[in-house]
Amino acid sequence: PVTPREPMPPVGPMKALDFPDVERARLSNGMEVIYARSTTVPVTRVAVEFDAGVAADPADAPGTQRMMLDLLTEGTTSKTAVKIAEEEERLGANIGAFANVDRTTVGLTAVSANLEPSLDLLADVIRNPAFRPADIERRRNQQLASIAQEKSSPNGMGARALPVVLYGPDHPYGRAWSGLGAAEAVQALDREDLTGFHQRWIRPDNAQLFIVSDRPLAELTPLLEARFGAWAPPAVAKGTKAFDAPIPAPRPRIVLIDRPQSPQSLIMGGLVLPVTGRDDLVTLNAANEVIGAGFLSRINQDIRETRGWSYGLGGRVNPLERQTPYIVNAPVQSDRTGESIAVLIDQYRAFLSDRGVTDAERERTVNGNVRQLPGSFESSANVLNALRTNALYDRPDDYWETLAPRYESMTAAQMDAEARRVLNPAGMIWVVVGDASVVRPQLEALGMEVEVRAPQ
Repeated sequence: PVTPREPMPPVGPMKALDFPDVERARLSNGMEVIYARSTTVPVTRVAVEFDAGVAADPADAPGTQRMMLDLLTEGTTSKTAVKIAEEEERLGANIGAFANVDRTTVGLTAVSANLEPSLDLLADVIRNPAFRPADIERRRNQQLASIAQEKSSPNGMGARALPVVLYGPDHPYGRAWSGLGAAEAVQALDREDLTGFHQRWIRPDNAQLFIVSDRPLAELTPLLEARFGAWAPPAVAKGTKAFDAPIPAPRPRIVLIDRPQSPQSLIMGGLVLPVTGRDDLVTLNAANEVIGAGFLSRINQDIRETRGWSYGLGGRVNPLERQTPYIVNAPVQSDRTGESIAVLIDQYRAFLSDRGVTDAERERTVNGNVRQLPGSFESSANVLNALRTNALYDRPDDYWETLAPRYESMTAAQMDAEARRVLNPAGMIWVVVGDASVVRPQLEALGMEVEVRAPQ
């Protein structure tokens, strides 16, 4: 017997979102500093962000950016990796280098009392990489192992294939977004390749500096100026990304990647949307929560809860700086692969026609988004990420404070209209990773073109 749930207690008035005031400064070399005050703990977080990311990877040498980035913390011209680690431990600091599709970031978390020597270490890591032969070989072997692992797992195989299918091999987004690259390219990289990439992309005229601290900006600016203000760009030309490369016209089909004896299939549906991450996506994302994103979405409730074919699945708008994709990720039973794609197609088609957002779904979505806002920026890390996101998508400084009233005034009709304007599931391409001997007959029964590819 199922015990009836207790009714939810009424929710009181929501605490207003009080996002910190944003301040700006500029160093003598032109680097912009974007700052927010944090009074929670005496910690300073710094992110030096470069307009690079996986999209900056050379088309003929994918994986260069990842190896260069991993090697930054492996040693500088004056410090080995061990020495860097000892300095971090002594100062209570942590330096990390990471990237997403659009940006490459070197970040510092430091006890504010030790900020000055921590900034010295950060500047050394960014500006003076050693790229020692032994470090290159060690990182090369690690990256090759990661590529082999990625190419053996369903998620890795699908994630390597989908961007190329959607954007084509010549577009900056048409490569595996993990950034691991291709084994043959990584095997051929040398110190000159890594130094050249660093000079083209990791430079002050390609950077923004974000900082969240308990110390005021007026006190921090001279410290930043002393470490970065005299940093001049190298003589080589700054890197550029070929976003003018044509994106293939959508050709709905199924791309099947054979993974023999796989007990489960991974379905990934992809569609390049007529929007970018810099467009206003609030209403679209709210509408998508009804059909694709989250546990209560229609596709998850149907395929997971009603039919029991999956442990969980979803579809989401993946905001990139330029052309943004919509991606469905659905691991399902092998023997239900074809039926699952048919259900997904039917669900999206119905949602975008006569089964739009209901009043109950609108209320649930709006309430959830509004009520989570006050708790979204409780840590300085949250605030730092919000600053970076605003800059990437060219949003105003008060963006987060405007969201609650926007959600509250949103109607179901507006959500429907935006979803119908942007989403076009008829143009979706489906990548399926699974046992071809089991799933191919199911896919061919759908009446769509089936293209078999080897793992990339």
